[in-house]
Amino acid sequence: MVAKSLVKLIDETIIPVLVLIVAKMVGLYAASLAFNLPFEIKTQGFLNFLPAINFSNMADYTLAENYSNLAMLIVASLGTIFVLVRAHFFHASHIHPNLHARLVRLNLDSLIAPSYHLYHQATIWLIFLWLTVGFLILSSVLGTTYPQIAIIAFVVAANFSWVFALDVEKEVEISRETV
Repeated sequence: MVAKSLVKLIDETIIPVLVLIVAKMVGLYAASLAFNLPFEIKTQGFLNFLPAINFSNMADYTLAENYSNLAMLIVASLGTIFVLVRAHFFHASHIHPNLHARLVRLNLDSLIAPSYHLYHQATIWLIFLWLTVGFLILSSVLGTTYPQIAIIAFVVAANFSWVFALDVEKEVEISRETV
């Protein structure tokens, strides 16, 4: 069972990782275009095969970095919200009967997900959200990210973790009642 859950967790990490990397890159590029920040791409980056982006000065880098961090935080938050909404409203164990009937009538019963699937997804998205918070706090300490972004990220992650804990608690109560 543990091995199966571990494989499921690894399987669930692929999409969030790709989405967050793309969000960071798109945020960096969009900030550079929006604020007309000159940059150059060099081929000798990290590990000699990833490109490196160089800005003309530290102020331009900080501005672009802040907006790309904000884009990454927004995407991580939206992914977590999506999974938490599914866990709260479309959870197979505690979906409201009227909503379930309406979804079946509209042929949308595929939105209903079992606990096994939802909790793995929620765990992965929350882990990545907390990793984003840690990255933003570290960047804030190093002076490349505004502290306000790190504070907002912490508050968002703490609230989402609380909502997830409430759903897990509800699931535990349901399983106790059935035993």
